[in-house]
Amino acid sequence: MNKKLLFIAFLMAFSTQISFAQWSLGDIAFTGYQSDSTGNPSGENDQFTFVLLRDVTAGEQISFTENGWFAAGGFRTGENTVTLEFTSALNCGTQISISATPFVAIEDGGGMSAGNLTGTALALSVSGDQIFAYDPSNTPSTGNESGFIAAIQMNGGWDADAIDSTTSAHPAIFSTLANSSIAITTEIDNAIYDCSTTESDDVSVLRAAFHNEANWLVDNATPFDQPAPCTLSCTTLSTIVFGSEEPFAIYPNPSNGNITIKNTGIPLQEIIISDVNGRILKTLDMEGITQNKDINLHLRAGVYFMQMNSDNASVTKKVVIE
Repeated sequence: MNKKLLFIAFLMAFSTQISFAQWSLGDIAFTGYQSDSTGNPSGENDQFTFVLLRDVTAGEQISFTENGWFAAGGFRTGENTVTLEFTSALNCGTQISISATPFVAIEDGGGMSAGNLTGTALALSVSGDQIFAYDPSNTPSTGNESGFIAAIQMNGGWDADAIDSTTSAHPAIFSTLANSSIAITTEIDNAIYDCSTTESDDVSVLRAAFHNEANWLVDNATPFDQPAPCTLSCTTLSTIVFGSEEPFAIYPNPSNGNITIKNTGIPLQEIIISDVNGRILKTLDMEGITQNKDINLHLRAGVYFMQMNSDNASVTKKVVIE
């Protein structure tokens, strides 16, 4: 092998080593925030917490911003964004706190650093605010919402538009996956998820619990003295591969549009395909099939979302067509 080919082989091996799983909608859930600094029992300033709903590896990154989202698409500017790079592998179910002062990301429970932070700490407004989590390698923009992961609105419900630093529209993509965003329906300065309501380690059940406002404790005057974090584990990861035990899976992904739907035996009733802005492009009647199914999506190259529904199960996956 000559030197040029050897160098190319080295680059290919190196790129393989640094490739990471792709973030998907619902891969984390927010579990708390505080925007009041005065009277905080922990002595910390603005802070928010979230829980991982899939395993992560060292080197993966996730970004958080308090910038609102315009109804027409794209982030309003002028507020802060912070990016966390994980420095070690963490399991699904790990809760992480990011605080403004000190500016650190801590793995709750063990008190260990969760990774390195860059950017500017979020300065959450006591008049209402929001936090969006997204993939920094696929920053959401006008016409492309596929990089969103999770969202929380603390302004008394989502707004018609982002007209100032306290307001935000609700990106359409969140309608493609139930329990991927939450709005605290009265403007509240401080709120945390009540861990005592958690009785399952199934990811779909956990998502529903985290996004049920009835499971949250709220205080509009005093931040909570953070309790011990939830002790969580996950039996069903949100990032699946062909052959997993979720009801439905797709393979390969990315593809040229020809895919196989892997079915564990649950009658599949329909498939709903949406674009990155949440617009439904087509609905396919599956007539209750219980076997693996080969289909051609007949879609142009791009990113889409496929919602596979049965009478008692629903799985939504990001689909990339090359």
